[in-house]
Amino acid sequence: MMTLTFICLYFLLIFVALFLKTREIKSPWLFFLRAFFPNWKFFHAIGYAPRLYVQIKGPDQIWMDWQVLYPRVKRSLVHLFHNPHNNLHLANQNLVEHFVNDLNQLQPGADASQLVSYSLICRLVRAFAMQLPGPCQSYRFEIRMEMPQLNRPFEPSDVQVMLVSPELKNE
Repeated sequence: MMTLTFICLYFLLIFVALFLKTREIKSPWLFFLRAFFPNWKFFHAIGYAPRLYVQIKGPDQIWMDWQVLYPRVKRSLVHLFHNPHNNLHLANQNLVEHFVNDLNQLQPGADASQLVSYSLICRLVRAFAMQLPGPCQSYRFEIRMEMPQLNRPFEPSDVQVMLVSPELKNE
């Protein structure tokens, strides 16, 4: 009987917590501890997801089409046990999400290229450009906020461009 009471109290507490609005705690020092705390916003609602797109210019001075750097991958049962490639993609996508968070916190008119996350994204895009076959003269990237479709998860229903970088030379 006591076990049933505790289980009911537990679910009642969870139900009440769903409707309570708490204020968000922001601090630059807490940012360093973010790896220890899960981000429960993931479960809150379906919303815009940041995606990193890259465009490469070859030696013929022609820009290739925009391509998403980390497209959604198809799931497999094997990935449940061994998945280092996709785990690296998730870590890089986490960097993109932190960059978007940094962009949202910038003052109007501030330069995004001064952010550490901007430099990390530039390095990420450069590493991607170096892996492509053929020479790469320059590249640029774009951050898009995409609303996923529930019935077709690989095709966004609404896209908003958040940032387009200037042309970056491959050095």
